[in-house]
Formats: sequence, C-alpha cells, structure tokens
Amino acid sequence: MTPRDSLESARHHSGPVRPGSGTNTAPARQRQRRARHLIFPVLALFVSAGLAAPAPALETTDGTEALRLFLDCDWGCDFTFQRSQITYVNWVRDRQDAEVHVLVTIQSGGNSREYTFNFIGLERFEGVDQRLIHTSSFTDTDDERRRGVQRILELGLVRYVLETPQAEGLVVEFENGEEQGEAHRGHFHPEANTLVVDDPWNHWVYRLRLNTDFRSEDRRDSQSYQTSASAGRTTDLWRMGMGVFYSYRESNFEFEDGSTFKNVSRSTSYFGQVIRTLAPHWGVGVGASSRRSTFLNLDSSYRAAAAIEYNYFPYSESSEREFTFAYFIGGTRLDYEETTVFDKLEETYTDQGAYIAFGMERPWGEAHLDLQYSHFIDDFDRSRIEFSTDIEYHIVRGLSFDVYAGVSRIRDQIYLPKGGATDAEVLVARRQLETDLSFRGGIQLRYTFGSIYNNVVNSRLSSESGGFSRIF
Repeated sequence: MTPRDSLESARHHSGPVRPGSGTNTAPARQRQRRARHLIFPVLALFVSAGLAAPAPALETTDGTEALRLFLDCDWGCDFTFQRSQITYVNWVRDRQDAEVHVLVTIQSGGNSREYTFNFIGLERFEGVDQRLIHTSSFTDTDDERRRGVQRILELGLVRYVLETPQAEGLVVEFENGEEQGEAHRGHFHPEANTLVVDDPWNHWVYRLRLNTDFRSEDRRDSQSYQTSASAGRTTDLWRMGMGVFYSYRESNFEFEDGSTFKNVSRSTSYFGQVIRTLAPHWGVGVGASSRRSTFLNLDSSYRAAAAIEYNYFPYSESSEREFTFAYFIGGTRLDYEETTVFDKLEETYTDQGAYIAFGMERPWGEAHLDLQYSHFIDDFDRSRIEFSTDIEYHIVRGLSFDVYAGVSRIRDQIYLPKGGATDAEVLVARRQLETDLSFRGGIQLRYTFGSIYNNVVNSRLSSESGGFSRIF
C-alpha cells in the first residue's frame, strides 16, 4: 500500500468525532489553531521589523556619504561580484537615487564580446559623462570576464570619486610586467586608432559543443543529444562564419492499457556566410544553408541567398541604438519525408523580402521593434508577415513596465504533410501544425520599495534547492 493509499484509508475510516467519545482531537485542533494565530503575527512582526530597517549608507571618515552608484546591466556583469569587490561606493536600487548611472550595453562579435560603459552623471555630477569600452574574448572564463568589467568600472569611477572626500583613499597603480606585456603584445595603428594585436589565429574562433540529457520515470522516459561545431572570423571589414548542428530527441510513453508510444525527432543544419562592410552605414552579404527536420517534414533542404542592409546610425553605435533596413533574395530546394498537402515530394522556389529593425537602450529603459515581409517571387500569395516588439520602461522610482508582443500572418506552409498530424503527434509537438495566424505576448509590472541602498552581499541559502519553497 502506498503512502497515498494509507492516507485515503485513514480518511475513510476515521469518521466524524462525536462528543463523549473520549477523544481529545477537538481540543488539540483548537490548540493548533491558537498556536497558528500566535505564530503568524509574530512572523509578520519580524518581517515588518526587517523591512523597516534600511541598509546603512557608507560614510567617509568625516561623515560624508559615499558616492551613490546605480549599475544598469541586464546580463554579463555579475552584479553580486561587483558589489563584493567595489565596496567604497553606495550601490542603490534605482537610478533616481544615484549620483552616477552606469549603463552597460553588450554586443557579441565573431570572437569577442564588447562592453560599452556609459557613465552618466546625475545631481552634483550633472553633465559629467564619459564612455569606456572593454573587449572580452569568448575564450575568457567567467571570472576573467567579470574582473574585466570590475576594472573598467573602477577606472570610470575615478573621475567621480576624485570630487569626494574618499579621494584620499585612491591609489593608482600601473602593471606592465613581462607576463602581461607578452599577453597584450601588439602595435598601435594611427589611422584606425586601435591596438592591432599579433594574432596567430588570424581572428578565427572555433567552437565545439556536446550536450546530452536523460530522464526516466515509471511510465515515461526521454533522452536527447545535441552537438554543434562552428568557426567564425570578425574584423572591421569582414565577418565570416560556418557551422553544423545536430539534434536527436526520443521520448517513450506507457499508457494505462499497457500500450506504448515512441516519439523521435531529428534535426540537422549547416550554414555558411560572408558579410562585407561597405561603409559606416552599409553592409552586404551572401550565405548558404542546409537543413533536415522531422518537425518540418524535411528530408533535406538547401538554400542560397544574398542581402544588403542600411543602418541609419553608424554600426559602431549598434550596441546602444540601431535602425536598419534590409532587402534579401534567395532560392530554396526542398525534399520532403512525406507527400505534402500540395501532392509534392520535392520542389524549388525563389523568394524575396525586406525587414525593418529598430532597437535602443537608454537610461529610461530599452525598446525593440522588428517588421519582416517575404513572399515567393512567382506567387505573391505565398507570403509571411512578422511583427514583434519588446519595450521596457522605468516609469518612476522603483516602478517599471515591460510589454512584449509578436504576431505573424503565415501563408507559406508548403511543407505540411498531406496526412496531417495524429493526436499523439499533436500532444508531443512532433509536427508543425497548419496555422494562418500566430500570436504571443505578455505584460509585466514591477514595483520595488524600501531602502535605496543595496550594499550588503549575503548568499547564504540562496540556492533554489535550499528547501524553503519545496512542496514535493
């Protein structure tokens, strides 16, 4: 008998408790209720007391409050680490409480990740702004990456700390040892105004990845394998890349009647592309790809395409703002696993399209808008229109509003199998289903209040496996 069966049996056989039956259950329950009524107010008192006690602000020796700093970085900065290392400033939760707002934008290249630090002066530092750039290689460890961020933050803060009483504690050191000099060996190019590094790899970066997952229960199990390999090279003039990806997923189910169902999904893809910089606002490129997919009924497919893009803003500012317009044209060859709804096992088509993309990151938040249209050249009815938006806005101190939405009008699902999808395939999402319209969206409203300071770092029992919220 399972624990659940024992519990149900106890419930059925216990019956109601009658007065005079000699049991003390009723008084015991009353004592439990009284205990609960006492416990919850006491807990509430402790919680309210904790909320009412704000974290103390850091002060200098003469009692002057330390510089108030707000770090605005969505990812890649390790906020907890920065607070634990840079302890001579007051970290605040909202930019409206800050004297310095550091807005960090991150842009990934072919072999590196570029951090742009915008130091924005507020209150007494109004108008005292600066921009610093840090580049981290994809081969850097997480610790090397976050220490690089720390270094740039501290360099940028010197300008502001110098105007506070804490300037007395500043110490500037310059490290130029043999090991560091070897690691950063290069020469300065006066025209490009950049340091050209002697790179034996000639800017090529290679990546290999292997991932596997296994899960098993009494009546179902699953396993998956994913592997990929890619190579890329990025310079100011060229961006090149190529790669391969393979995925295998298998799930097995056992039903009440003893029957079983096995779901297998495979996907393989190859790609290659070459993109050339034409001017500060222009880029052009060509590419080719191949794909196999059980989900899309593709036994094999091949595509070659070319595109040209114009950015209203210089590409050097793309981590902060971009407004791009592009046109593309290409040809595709499709071989299907099953006969399609149009009675075809293979076909070739050409298509063309255009897209508009807008994105910006500002102290008040960020916004992204994308609109794309494409159609078959010989059949304008076979078309697709996709629109998506994502906006995050900081309304007032502690209050922010996020909204995202996307809608697609789909008229180009020529790959759907003629037989359709079985109920089991629908349940396990094995096949793409026919649809004319696809929509997604969401809204989030966040409000934070309390102490403006966020200096203390305490990671005790911060793991999700700590057990505080676990039910089973």
